[in-house]
Amino acid sequence: MLLQQLSIIFLYVDQKLPSSGRSYLTRTLKEHLYQCPSKLSEELVGCMAAIYCFIGSKGSANSEASNFPFLSRSSTSIVPPRQGHGEPRELVEVTSISMDKNHFSSASCAISNYRLLVEQLERVDASALENNVKLAFWINVYNCLIMHAYLSYGIPHSSLRRMALFNKAAYNIGGHTISANAIENSVLCCRTPRIGRWFETMITTAMRKKYGEEKQVTNSKIALVACQPLVLFALCNGAASDPMLRVYTAKNVIEDLEKAKKEFLQTNVIVKKSKKIYLPKILERYAKETSLNFDDLLKWVTQNLDKKTQEAVEKCSDCSNKRKPSQIVDFLPYNTRFRYVFEKDLTEKPWWV
Repeated sequence: MLLQQLSIIFLYVDQKLPSSGRSYLTRTLKEHLYQCPSKLSEELVGCMAAIYCFIGSKGSANSEASNFPFLSRSSTSIVPPRQGHGEPRELVEVTSISMDKNHFSSASCAISNYRLLVEQLERVDASALENNVKLAFWINVYNCLIMHAYLSYGIPHSSLRRMALFNKAAYNIGGHTISANAIENSVLCCRTPRIGRWFETMITTAMRKKYGEEKQVTNSKIALVACQPLVLFALCNGAASDPMLRVYTAKNVIEDLEKAKKEFLQTNVIVKKSKKIYLPKILERYAKETSLNFDDLLKWVTQNLDKKTQEAVEKCSDCSNKRKPSQIVDFLPYNTRFRYVFEKDLTEKPWWV
């Protein structure tokens, strides 16, 4: 209701006031977004996606390491639906970020808006949010925080530097300094370590306990009541094997997560010559979060695939009926190459600009 009222006021004054008046009102509206935390987090994602569009380099579709098969050679391309699913979408792929002054100059307006939005996080009372609002809010904030960290500290090229980055990257949210690691493990309640980073997890768990992050999160009541395993298909750490960056809305967060899961599986599950099934590495972590055994995991994956891939998986299983699922399934290596993919719609002009 508050968001609708602010939008109506803005549209009215946009027609009646001179530019100086519009600028004042725009800032006023931005400064009250903390009263709508879910909308604030959505705007953060859109603004950060716009920044990455300005400073990101063009992606290369030639790379064999790329696991998104339909991107063309430019950073922005039309993606045809896979095997008859969905409408064509225009995607942006960012494979590196430039520190060139000209690029940052072009992004200066978006950067200023983003800083203002981040300031609003200090006034958010996350403990008062309903569970679905919390879920969408923290997913969006986490993804933006990681992207912000890459801009501030650069892209790490070793496990130790990555560990330091995930602990160093933090926002002040409602008076609490919350790091990316704390959001993932203590707020979103992910119990298993990030893929290929068990060593990091051992150290970061010790660091969180040392600095009291876990206790702070527990006492502040900002964490989810329980883990939602589907968040694994929403968290983007800037690796080529990660899911696409999306905006998650409080109203439809479960539907958004289901959509993200299905699209990720339908894009990344591969069947080779009816002899071998290759699953994305993220599913190994999902199985641990949900306590699924290998047989149940394969059944669950098959249920979420498009019809053609389902048939290929079933054919592979039938041809290998004397072998266990663990013998016909391999997990694809987790590709840590830097990359973000998101729909170009994310960068469309927000309502408050």
